[in-house]
Amino acid sequence: MKYFAVIFLGCFISFSTAAATKHISIVKPVVAAFKAGDKATIAKRVHYPLKRKAPLQAIENEQMFIEKFEQIFDKQFVEEIANSNIRHDWEMMGWRGIMFDSGKLWLDFDGSIWAVPYESETEKAQREALIDEQKQALHKSLREFTKPILTWQTKKHLIRIDELADHQYRYAAWNRGQSIQDEPSLVITGGTLSFDGSGGNHFYTFTNNGYRYVCHVTALGTEHSPSGLLEVFKNNVQILSEPALSY
Repeated sequence: MKYFAVIFLGCFISFSTAAATKHISIVKPVVAAFKAGDKATIAKRVHYPLKRKAPLQAIENEQMFIEKFEQIFDKQFVEEIANSNIRHDWEMMGWRGIMFDSGKLWLDFDGSIWAVPYESETEKAQREALIDEQKQALHKSLREFTKPILTWQTKKHLIRIDELADHQYRYAAWNRGQSIQDEPSLVITGGTLSFDGSGGNHFYTFTNNGYRYVCHVTALGTEHSPSGLLEVFKNNVQILSEPALSY
């Protein structure tokens, strides 16, 4: 009996060790590319579009990535990746892929970069400048917010969601043909964020006088899926469904 217990324990340790080091061969070429400063090779490893924090523009292709490289990967971050300990600084995180340094960068299981949550000081300054520009362009009643979430044009409406303090969300809507400089026809605060499955799809929900407004954001869908969908319910009966025509 002891013999089988020893075998089982040995197999368990071997499996755990293999699981803990499985990512090494995937990460090695990524680290090597950063160590060599090879922007072209890194650019070929990126899932496009590579989203940046709103309202920064997503990185759409390899050329744009190379042009924006120093903005995304400043010297400090490049050195952190290039000098990282692959065994200890990178970690397998289930279906989400491989995580670097508590989430500063994410790889897929083929070694491609699918997310870079890290934000350089240059990028942060650019993002804050864009937010200030947006605030000045908005109607004065909407200028207080901490983070822009989305602005959609649908068939009949222009809508905008912003994050306020304490992770509260605000919904503003205009009739089609109006602009965000006009006074909105509807403003709802106290919205919530929910996630739909593990693929990144999520939705924002706002309630007001028996009406429920739901904005679905499609992160993972088919080629025919709209980037977003606005649904409106009255007493739990759907009265409107409009895809986002622009995002």
